Amino acid sequence: MSSIGTGYDLSASQFSPDGRVFQVEYAQKAVENGGTVIGLRGKDGVVFAIEKIVTSELYEPGTNKRIFNIDKHIGMAASGLISDARQMAKTARSVASSYRSQYGVGIPLKYLNDRVSMYMHAYTLYSAVRPYGCSVIFGAYESDGPQMYMIDPAGVSYGYYGCAIGKAKQSAKTEIEKLKLSEMNCNELVKEAARIIYLVHDELKDKKFELEMSWVTEHTEGRHERVPVEIRANAETKAKQAMAEDSDSDTEDI
Repeated sequence: MSSIGTGYDLSASQFSPDGRVFQVEYAQKAVENGGTVIGLRGKDGVVFAIEKIVTSELYEPGTNKRIFNIDKHIGMAASGLISDARQMAKTARSVASSYRSQYGVGIPLKYLNDRVSMYMHAYTLYSAVRPYGCSVIFGAYESDGPQMYMIDPAGVSYGYYGCAIGKAKQSAKTEIEKLKLSEMNCNELVKEAARIIYLVHDELKDKKFELEMSWVTEHTEGRHERVPVEIRANAETKAKQAMAEDSDSDTEDI
């Protein structure tokens, strides 16, 4: 950080002379140090895929999940500090539960997104708190079709057909932009999501990782569920084959 920022990063409520809030930028850097997370919205649902880095040989598979159920029809995927992500899931569940008890129906994703993004933004306004060090992606299948939103640590949110957060987000975005998402179904999206995660994974820095996937689709009757083991395993196998074919073609070019 340049000297112009000295002293201006002590509070989340303070701007630097050039209009930056350094603590929000630090929170965004925490997200960039997390595993890559992608969300893909097709014609019949939303698919989440997460690169969960394995940092120890003693790690128990399936723990420290980064995909959360918020309501029956809403899923959330997160990158960044897992403890902050759990707090965001708790907040989102509280909002969804309150809406269901008051109105007797599931909360619309747009309303949930607005409430959670306002909550995250509030933590960038006061010196007594710090911004959340996580970004989250919400996905749902509603009466008017699939919906997906992404919220960053500043509380800024947009709706997306495809988005990526985490350390390899730029490479993942480049791959996502090549897809015609609005024409693809969820079975196709699962295969593409697995391929992209394997493609952007950095084997030199992070040798091992676990692929975590979920979806909320028309054929699950609008419920957010983990992708079945056999479908995920098949997608991983095809992703590894695609990686092997790419490396073979590169070798032949040399």
